[in-house]
Amino acid sequence: MATVATVVTLTATTITTSTSMATMTTTTSTATTSTATVYVATPRSRGRPRGSGKQKQTAIPVATRRPVGRPKGSKTKRYVTSVASTSMATSPVASISVATSPVATSPVACISMATSLVATSVASTSTATPDVANSSMATTDIHNSVERDSDSCVASDIPVSTPAPAGVSSAKKRVSLFDTIHPHSTGKRLMIVDRRKLYTDIFSHVVCPKCRVASLKPVYYEQHLESTVVLECIMCPYKLGEKPRSYKTLNAVTGRMVYGELLAGRGYRAFVRRNAVCSLPHISLETYNKYASMITEKSVESCKKILAESKDIIVQEYRKLNIVPDDAGILDIDVTYDGTWHTRGHHSNIGIGVAIDALTKLVVDYQIFSKYCNMCSFLENRLNSKKITNEKYEEFRKKHELECNINYSGTSAKMESEAAVMMWERSLENKLRYKTIVSDGDSNTYKAIADLNDGEGPYPGVNVEKEECINHYAKRLKNRLIDLVKSQYVEKELKTGRKRKEFAMKKMGMLTDFVIDKLTHYFQKNLREKINHDVEDMRNSIMASFFHCSSTDEKPQHHLCPTGDNSWCFYQKAVAANLPPPSHTTMKVQLQLEPAYMKKVHNIYKDLTTDEMMRRCVKGRTQNANESLHQRIWSYCNKTLFRTKRQADFAASHAVAEYNSGYVRSCLDIPLGYGRSAVTQKHLEKMDKNMQVVRTRKSKKRKRGQDMSYEPGGH
Repeated sequence: MATVATVVTLTATTITTSTSMATMTTTTSTATTSTATVYVATPRSRGRPRGSGKQKQTAIPVATRRPVGRPKGSKTKRYVTSVASTSMATSPVASISVATSPVATSPVACISMATSLVATSVASTSTATPDVANSSMATTDIHNSVERDSDSCVASDIPVSTPAPAGVSSAKKRVSLFDTIHPHSTGKRLMIVDRRKLYTDIFSHVVCPKCRVASLKPVYYEQHLESTVVLECIMCPYKLGEKPRSYKTLNAVTGRMVYGELLAGRGYRAFVRRNAVCSLPHISLETYNKYASMITEKSVESCKKILAESKDIIVQEYRKLNIVPDDAGILDIDVTYDGTWHTRGHHSNIGIGVAIDALTKLVVDYQIFSKYCNMCSFLENRLNSKKITNEKYEEFRKKHELECNINYSGTSAKMESEAAVMMWERSLENKLRYKTIVSDGDSNTYKAIADLNDGEGPYPGVNVEKEECINHYAKRLKNRLIDLVKSQYVEKELKTGRKRKEFAMKKMGMLTDFVIDKLTHYFQKNLREKINHDVEDMRNSIMASFFHCSSTDEKPQHHLCPTGDNSWCFYQKAVAANLPPPSHTTMKVQLQLEPAYMKKVHNIYKDLTTDEMMRRCVKGRTQNANESLHQRIWSYCNKTLFRTKRQADFAASHAVAEYNSGYVRSCLDIPLGYGRSAVTQKHLEKMDKNMQVVRTRKSKKRKRGQDMSYEPGGH
């Protein structure tokens, strides 16, 4: 019979056709099957106009889905086939191409295509002469794939993301994708014991002592996070308990919750979120600020009392060393001073300066500076937007002047020196005279203190002396060596025309990062080993490390190295044993600099080992106590979040009180009137015990070029 071709154009999104129809008889035993490879038109090559000739057709194998039970990795590739398996008696019938598996018993035609696809299929069957015409499938996107398994075939389009409408945020678009899904149950909160239901069931069976009827009903009066229960009789006016007189009072439950949030270093948003997770009532921002302000005031008052007690302890400790106050009752002490900032870079709105006694390590005074006020900023924005008049703004400024958080106007870098000036000026009020200051050498604090009273200093007739922190002083050597390396460079022009700096002193055996770190370590180690020694002895020990590292076989320089069998110098140890010294090439650090560069390094060592500088380092004092306190302060005032002066006041006062007296004495539950439970007391005692444990310092392996220096505002 003649072959009849029928073209089927698919315009719907999905068409599913089943050959199991009443008018079509399927016979698998007599069916004649012919396979035809699907040809997909490749994209038109660039430059060829549309409709210009035939395009190349490529046979694309389609990977089938792995059937259930088949091991992984056994996926096979097979070509899409066109199967005509219906037996016709009279006239040829055009049918839609069907993909089937050899194991299938009844063919099922299932076609899923996009609107833009056009499929053509020609199939004809005859009982005498079977004839199957191959068909071609054209698609507009070569990346659209067809997946077929043993029972069905699915053709899926690649989804195209639609841009969000104007004015719709990305977050709203993401959340809207889940609107069709039923959310989780948001019914009543689940509790192990429903307190209200339990009270109602219990007291409903209690007999009223007045009317002798079981008619008592609990009534709840809630205030913030605390509730009061009053038993009322529904038959008579009998009441057991009193209704709270005023809701303006601050209750203990909410106060404890806010106090805990302040100790965690968080704010109102974290407080609300935690309460929501714990199914606790919500309080407003105004209420939260009332509690936080009240707790901060109590913290500052408690800190002042502890500082007064600390002053008495300092006087007693100095008496043990036969150092007593003068006729005016003023005691001369040595303090370590350092400043810290809320953010790095000397652009912080908040800066804190702390003075700590060098003998007892107790904080004697601190000062907080702030350049920002929430209310002032809010009113200025309203004034700039013309929402309020100048008269109302000036009226607010007069009322707000005493409560304004701004107490400093100037650069953030000068907060440290300005705070020191204020503390040195009011030190005599505390019957203390800060005669010696231990600070980092690169700060202007000492200069600002010495320039007070037209250069006479804060104390007429008494000069304030300066001592160096040996940790910061060793850092000065490192910084000067790095600056020297950066200053000696040659610009080399690359093939691309760009210029690159080549540092002349960063070659092998010269001032590399590793060598600079080692020299700094030796410098600091010699300072620690020669504490309370002679100035000349300390200088010779430091210079010995320089000459030792710059020695060679031709020119050994070990005249300052310690002699004897116990010497750390391999050269002097060999000399003491009457043995030939080993080669200097075996040293870990060996400077191989040109004479001009070696002289510059030598001059740096000479500048850092003068008599005046060695006298400042001979006591070996550090600012480690200040750094430890800074870490404690910022743990209560998170550095990653925006913070105001009120939060800094709480953090500084509570950290100072805790640092001086411990956790038990500094806890505010008793000053706030909340009382202290046995659980709280046990926890505070455990924290005090952990704080008093002596911890050995674990040395960490430093990487080459790693900066281990101190930084302003760091922990």
